Amino acid sequence: MLSFAYLLSFAVAVTILLYMVTCGEGYSINQILLITVIVIGSGGYYALSTSENLPQALLALQLIYIIGIFAPMMLFVNVCEIYKVSIPGWLLCIMYAVQFCIYGFVLTIGHSDLFYRSAELNRSGQIVYLTKEYGPMHTAYVISMYLYFALLIFVSSGVIKRRRRISTLDVNAIFFLEFFTIAVYIAERLVNLKIELMPFIFEGAAILLLIPITKLNTFSLTGHNELIRSRMESEGYIFIDKKLRFMGCNDRAYEFFPELKEWELEKKLPGKGGRFNTYLRQPLYKYIEQEEDDLFAGTFEMKDEKLLYRIGIIRNRSNSKQGYIIEIDKIMGGE
Repeated sequence: MLSFAYLLSFAVAVTILLYMVTCGEGYSINQILLITVIVIGSGGYYALSTSENLPQALLALQLIYIIGIFAPMMLFVNVCEIYKVSIPGWLLCIMYAVQFCIYGFVLTIGHSDLFYRSAELNRSGQIVYLTKEYGPMHTAYVISMYLYFALLIFVSSGVIKRRRRISTLDVNAIFFLEFFTIAVYIAERLVNLKIELMPFIFEGAAILLLIPITKLNTFSLTGHNELIRSRMESEGYIFIDKKLRFMGCNDRAYEFFPELKEWELEKKLPGKGGRFNTYLRQPLYKYIEQEEDDLFAGTFEMKDEKLLYRIGIIRNRSNSKQGYIIEIDKIMGGE
């Protein structure tokens, strides 16, 4: 039964990974790597549960440590991406290098005393587990794990000023997954459980983390060439989902419509007040009623400025409608 649970966990992780690389929209390399690590580690837990001798168990354990060593760091990196806390490239390189170095010592299990001094295979009914005596480098692994757990709490607590707006629901969800993951890990070590719960916890955390990541990827603009960057700076963009909830905007949109700063993310568009309701609500509703896929464009004058708006549909890779994008730009010569 336990082996089947680990196999099911592996299948779920693989399904998530396949979704991200085939149907998902705009996932970063760190987001995909996090799920990849969970897939490999989940496979290791299944392999350990079916091990029949110590060499098999040690090989499975080396796969399992991929989760323990890399997942906390990648959770931290992904949370930083959500909150738009920038990690310099050189620092990210060092972080990966240190974790790979620790994993290098994991690969010495069974050949040296650096990570494990000794290991013994045990069975208790259907449960297969190892009795271990840790070596000095295992301490480095534990320190790195608690360090990234602490950094997760530090970033999410708002000590570092956030530059990306996310909904209160998503903030609470991220905080919950962080504390729950840390609590389960500590409880496992204190109680000395024979059953490992971490693959299920990390999968739950990944699924929970995918919710804000998917929304941010869907209702955002990304680009790396100079033309796209210059357009994003000069034009306003407003994102609205298909339930007519405000999903965010860029800084330029705040300049055109200051009331957007007061709008709560993932809440229905306010029914009255502000420039948006004066100039854009009716064109948006008209576009939705027509149910046309073509861009809907028009102009309006605001404070002696002539502005152009375009309304279009946001679709994901499977061509399913996710919401609407409104683009606002000044008309040259209208100043």
